[in-house]
Amino acid sequence: MSELVSESDGPIHRLTLNVPARRNALTPGLARGLAQEIEQIEEGGEARVILLSGAGGHFCAGLDLHWLRSLGATPSVAELQHGLSDFQSAVIAIVRCPIPVLAVVQGTAAGFGFDLALACDMRLAGSSATFTSAFARIGLVPDGGSTFTLPRLVGVGRAMRVLMTGETLDAREAVSIGMVEEVADDSALDFAVGRTVNALLESSGSSIRTIKRLIRTPEVGALEQALSTEGAAQLQALQSADFRSRLEAFATRLASRGQIA
Repeated sequence: MSELVSESDGPIHRLTLNVPARRNALTPGLARGLAQEIEQIEEGGEARVILLSGAGGHFCAGLDLHWLRSLGATPSVAELQHGLSDFQSAVIAIVRCPIPVLAVVQGTAAGFGFDLALACDMRLAGSSATFTSAFARIGLVPDGGSTFTLPRLVGVGRAMRVLMTGETLDAREAVSIGMVEEVADDSALDFAVGRTVNALLESSGSSIRTIKRLIRTPEVGALEQALSTEGAAQLQALQSADFRSRLEAFATRLASRGQIA
C-alpha cells in the first residue's frame, strides 16, 4: 500500500497521505516523497490546483514517533539533520510550487501536520478538524515554519499562545481567527472544496500562477531562514534530556491506550 496516493483528474491533482493506522504521521521518507511528487506535478504541466488531504478521517498527526524512537536513545546529529531536511523539503515544495496547494483538513492536524497545513495556500476544514502545534508539550519547537506562517495568519499574540501552550483549536475557532478559510460539515466538505476549486478553474490559469508568485515569492527567503533557525533549535531540543523523558512518557501513555506498539 502506497503511503502517498497521487491521483490526477485533469486540472485537479489530489495528494493523499495514506497511513491511516497512524493518523498519517510522517516519516522523513514520506515527507520527501511528498515534496518530490509536488515537483513532478508542476513539471507535468496539466494540474491547475493541488488538493492535499489525509486518509482515514485525519489530516496528519505530525512526526511518526516510531521512526524517531527507532533511532535509539542517542541519535546522531547527522541522522537528525537528514530527517529534518526531508521534513522541511515538503514545506518548501508547497510554497515554491506555482500551482495553488489547498489543504483539505479533517480530524487531526498536529505537530508537523499543523505546520504542513499552514504552509498551504488555503485551508478548507471539515467540522471534525482540530489544529494543535503540540511541539512545546513534548519539549520540542516548531520545525515546519509555523513560527513564520502562523503570526502572518493570526497575529503575533495569538500565534504565541497557540505555539507556546499547545492549545487545540476546533474548526470553528480556527476559521474565526483566520487560520482556516472555510469550514463545512464533514459530509459537505467535498462540495465546499469543489466550489472553491471550480472558482479557481474559472479564473485565468496564468493569473492564478502570477498571483501566487506575487504573494509568496517575497516570503520564500524569509521562510527558508525561519526553517533554518527552527531546525537548529529543534536539533538542540531533540538531544535534550527534557525531550527524551517527555517522549517516553508520551509513548507510555499511548501504549497504555493501545495506540502504539
